[in-house]
Amino acid sequence: MRTLASDVERSASRIHDLVGAVKRFTYMDRQQSAEVMELLPGLRDSVALLGHKARDKSVGIEVDVEPTLTRVKAIGGDLNQIWTNLIDNALDAVPESGHVTVTATREGDFAIVQFIDDGPGVPVDLSERIFDPFFTTKPMGEGTGLGLEMSRRLVRRNGGDITVESRPGRTVFSVTVPVATSE
Repeated sequence: MRTLASDVERSASRIHDLVGAVKRFTYMDRQQSAEVMELLPGLRDSVALLGHKARDKSVGIEVDVEPTLTRVKAIGGDLNQIWTNLIDNALDAVPESGHVTVTATREGDFAIVQFIDDGPGVPVDLSERIFDPFFTTKPMGEGTGLGLEMSRRLVRRNGGDITVESRPGRTVFSVTVPVATSE
């Protein structure tokens, strides 16, 4: 009975966390202009929303945000979409029991958010095309080829940029967004 009660308690806690993440995502989508916002909650919410996919593949996801990097200036819904696209792609790329790491550090006036996976990497001959609309390396019917293009468009709309560095066993998507100038 105690084991069952403990399982129910953990499940209820997960449901509570997931509902909270969805509510925050819904609220963020109403925002139409850049505002000062906390960086870490959006990253954690994106991980929570994709947690089922990670668990299905036994993939570990780690989020590590520099403690002094707290606020950025951006459109919250845009960031949520970017984070979700990049984490989802990383989860697709990694093998069973793979690993995805999300880090955020500050460089000057920008936050650098990196999405690192231990998948097979992006072949050099394709790396220049991955941000093109409708380009996908996924099998027919599994990808639209719009996620990275949309992410790049949203990042640029928020005054940042997105790049990729890849080799077998390590792919890093780096997103820059402006750090909030006032607390």
